Amino acid sequence: MSKIILIRHGQASFMAKDYDKLSDAGIAQSEALGEYFATKGIVLDKVYMGELTRHKETFEAFNKAFINRDIELPAPTAMKEFNEHFGQEKMQLLFEDFVGKYDYMQQLFAEMTKNPQLTKKYSLRMFEFFMKEYTSGRYVEDDTTLQTWKDFRIQAKRGAATILDNIKSKETVGVFTSGGTKSSIIGDCLGVSEEKIAELNFVMKNTSFSQLLTSKGKVNLMSMNETPHLDGDSISFI
Repeated sequence: MSKIILIRHGQASFMAKDYDKLSDAGIAQSEALGEYFATKGIVLDKVYMGELTRHKETFEAFNKAFINRDIELPAPTAMKEFNEHFGQEKMQLLFEDFVGKYDYMQQLFAEMTKNPQLTKKYSLRMFEFFMKEYTSGRYVEDDTTLQTWKDFRIQAKRGAATILDNIKSKETVGVFTSGGTKSSIIGDCLGVSEEKIAELNFVMKNTSFSQLLTSKGKVNLMSMNETPHLDGDSISFI
C-alpha cells in the first residue's frame, strides 16, 4: 500500500495584480503545514508540483521545517499536469457574453457596481456560478485561445497516471498543486460529475491535504481537505 498526499497551495494574492504569488498569510500557512508534517514524522519519498509560482513558494515554505531538522526532502518534479485550470481567465475573457446570458449574473454585477464594498464577495459568487455553468456544459464557450475544461481534465488525469506509473510500494508521494487539480483527481477517484468536481474546488482550503491510498493500480480516498495545522482565523479558500 502506498500513499499520495495532494496539497493545495497557500493563500494566493486574490484580486491583486499578480494572483500567482503567496500572500503573507499563505506563506505562514505553508510553514505551519511543514511543521505539522515534520512533527508527525510524515516524510515524502517523492515530490511533484505544478509549474506555478504559488506551488513553488508553498513547497519552499513547507520545506523550511525539514531543513531546520536537517531532513532532506527530494527535489520536486515540476509538471504542467499539476497546474490549475484557466477558469478565472476564461470568465474574464467571456465576461460580457456570459453576463448577458444570465439574469443572476446581471443582478450581481449591478449590485457590485452600486456598492464597491461587495466586489470581493460578489466576484467569488460570480466565479462560482460561471464554473458551475461552464464545467457542466450548459454554457458553451466559443473561445479557442485558452485551455478548455475538457483539456484541463485530460491534463490532470495524465498527472495522476504519472504518479501511479512511478510510485513504489509503501512510498508516500506529495503533490503541491491547486484546488482545481486536487478536485479533479479526487473527483475521478469518487466517480462524480464535472459539475461536482467544480463544486469541490470551492471548498478546498489553502494548504489543506487530502490522502489517497493506492495498491495495484487501484486508488481510494482516505481523507479530504484536512487542515489540523490551522486554526479558525487562519483558514482561507483563495
